Amino acid sequence: MKMMNNPLDKKIDKNLQMIKKELGADESFDVLVREFEIGGKKASLIFLDGFIKDDLIIPMMKLMESSREDISVKTIKKVLNNRLPYYEVETVKDMDKVVQQVLAGPQVLIIDGSDEAIVIDGRTWLSRTPDEPELEKATRGPADGFVETMLFNVNAVRRRIRDVNFRAEVIQVGKRSKNDLALVYIKDIINPDLLQDVKSKLEGIDIDGLPLADKSIEDIITGGTLNPLPLVRYTERPDNVAAHILEGHLVIIVDNSPTALVLPAPFLSHVQTLEVYRKGPVLGTYLSLMRLMAMLISVFLPAVWLILATNRALLPEYLSFIGVKEGSSIGLGIQFILASLGIDLIRIASIQTPSTLATSLSLIGALLLGDFAVKVGLFSPEVILYMAVAAISNFSIPGYEIALVLKLFRFILLIAVIIANIWGFAISFSLIFLWMVFTKSFGVNYLWPIIPFNYQALKSYMVRQTVLDLSHLRPIALHTQDQDRAVKGDKKEADKE
Repeated sequence: MKMMNNPLDKKIDKNLQMIKKELGADESFDVLVREFEIGGKKASLIFLDGFIKDDLIIPMMKLMESSREDISVKTIKKVLNNRLPYYEVETVKDMDKVVQQVLAGPQVLIIDGSDEAIVIDGRTWLSRTPDEPELEKATRGPADGFVETMLFNVNAVRRRIRDVNFRAEVIQVGKRSKNDLALVYIKDIINPDLLQDVKSKLEGIDIDGLPLADKSIEDIITGGTLNPLPLVRYTERPDNVAAHILEGHLVIIVDNSPTALVLPAPFLSHVQTLEVYRKGPVLGTYLSLMRLMAMLISVFLPAVWLILATNRALLPEYLSFIGVKEGSSIGLGIQFILASLGIDLIRIASIQTPSTLATSLSLIGALLLGDFAVKVGLFSPEVILYMAVAAISNFSIPGYEIALVLKLFRFILLIAVIIANIWGFAISFSLIFLWMVFTKSFGVNYLWPIIPFNYQALKSYMVRQTVLDLSHLRPIALHTQDQDRAVKGDKKEADKE
């Protein structure tokens, strides 16, 4: 859109002509221009239909009843501030700012004889109920989640962090779409280099818009790399975001998206879940170790079983049961590939299928991949069993993005074993491992705290610790300004006072 860099004129007719042309008021049904008089002077209220609140109408009617001929922008602004103290009211003189404000939702009031316009932020937001996220359900704790309105999402986080250093910086991205996003952090904790790096990337882009909202932002700040490893973590839970901010992470909340981006996000952060911390130390540690075990099973079980089943000499006596009891006309490796593709197809279909038909899809998938496939000799029972165990293990991984990557790694390992047996497994595993070693998420090694090794950090990932037992230091890899979580003595005294 071509924007004008000229000031408002004192003649209202000229201003209205330019505004209507820019906004396409004669072509767009939702661009409304209401003309009336205030104190004998021509005035006009410009706004988008659906954004205006009803309680703005009464002060406008009062202004229309005014008989003062000396009424001015300053007077009207004072009246609006008195009658609408909970609204933001400001004045602008640039035509391009007037157009931008209208498109963003606020209402603009212009008066004949004045080269200033009054911007009244009386927006009303269309929003759904903040339900618990489907992908991050918990048996205990708050059941609220993010919605598609950035303001409400920031408010949900602010409720949990009532700190004077809490910041939510708004940046507008996209020449046409002008998407709003908020950088949320704690000023005296966040790594300033990380904050500046992300801000410079966001402010330096020159594109029309962000059609995919949060995913487009991820592409921008990560450089659009082909690396499949997720360098940011997605979450829809305000309590999860609050916990990460207190650790020193930077969070990006994008308008029109119910998902927040947390960064940096090394590998193990994707398998963390607040569910573990809602349990006691023993049960929490058990769940944490189970998830880590599920991650390993999901990636390695099919490939390792295939190696052992095709190399019987490697099997000790107590593992002699491993192998195929019933033969099939298709090789074991191809069976695993087909079974893996079949499970992925069922998962894709379940996402696209209406909820009323989900049960039918599950039954059809179970019969096709289970009973029928074995009876016709397409699959061996053992292949179905081990692929099912690997699939269930993959479903137990909380991070959806990392779960997809682990499925890709499993597929690569299977292909390598089919081609070159044990050597294929060793080479492909080594390449995947090196790939992860040399990957960084915003300056943090992807395999941290394994490489480089940090005992305390690794312990916090694997063992559920109580608040009293947790290390008082924030993760060293984040390079935070305030490393100590403990409240300083002088701050304690200030809080008491």
